[in-house]
Amino acid sequence: MNIKLTIGVCVKNSEDGVKVALRSIAKQDFPHKLMKLIVVDDGSEDDTLFIVKGFISKIDIKIVVYSSGGKGLGASRQIVVERAMGDYIVWIDADLMLRTNFIRKHVEFMEKNPSIGAASPKRIASGKRTIVSILESMNALLVNPNPKAIGTGGAIFRIKALRQIGGFDINIKGAGEDQDVSHRIRMSGWQLSRNSSSELYHTMKGTWKSLWDRHFWYGYGTHFLFHKYKMQMSPWEHLPPIALVIGFKNSRQIYDLTHEKKFFVLAPLYYLFRSIARSCGFIRAHLACYGHTVSNES
Repeated sequence: MNIKLTIGVCVKNSEDGVKVALRSIAKQDFPHKLMKLIVVDDGSEDDTLFIVKGFISKIDIKIVVYSSGGKGLGASRQIVVERAMGDYIVWIDADLMLRTNFIRKHVEFMEKNPSIGAASPKRIASGKRTIVSILESMNALLVNPNPKAIGTGGAIFRIKALRQIGGFDINIKGAGEDQDVSHRIRMSGWQLSRNSSSELYHTMKGTWKSLWDRHFWYGYGTHFLFHKYKMQMSPWEHLPPIALVIGFKNSRQIYDLTHEKKFFVLAPLYYLFRSIARSCGFIRAHLACYGHTVSNES
């Protein structure tokens, strides 16, 4: 296999995890001479950049470091797209640790499926096992193999597909850049998929507060997309009553996976909690007028 690719790592105040992520990249069994690692810092105020730059001399993969000037996640990812080499970009976040064959399995999957524009991996929760982290892990196992949108963390994107749609929306400051680019890739004729053969570990705090913060952030980003796409993308599917129904629907499957009755009871509450957080984030974005002036571009 002589496929060249780029690894994109977008960071901000990520000193707690970025070293582990970089080490797992360095241990990949995919030929290092065929990889380029691009790190984009979005205005870190901790030791993230110090750690990244100290890693350059310790790895035989070409590394280049850029700054987005604090312009946000959409702008950070677009810097990677514009400077990427090869056929693929694999997006790695600072809270991820890859299995040794992660990138090779991703590339093999994409090479066998030329109609797929992007594919997400199988995530395995790591860190302290808590009720929240277990529920998050079980929920990840229930995902649709042919999704309408995929997260960027750990996903592989075909560079041709990304450049065909113009890359990422630089007006998106935080969450939602993955849903936006997924939507446009699908609309341009590419498929999205899950690749369960490519596995990684996702370090999770596993607290109700961390769950709230993450989904509040997702809800905030959803508000931008709602105004960008109007009738094409609806936030109503995340409303608490609907989330509660989904929770009851999935509770049996989660029980079958865990074999613990408490998760059968807690699953609906877990989905409800996430939904309330997203709704609050959406309302907060509305009050902040985030996305109110965006044009409807698909």
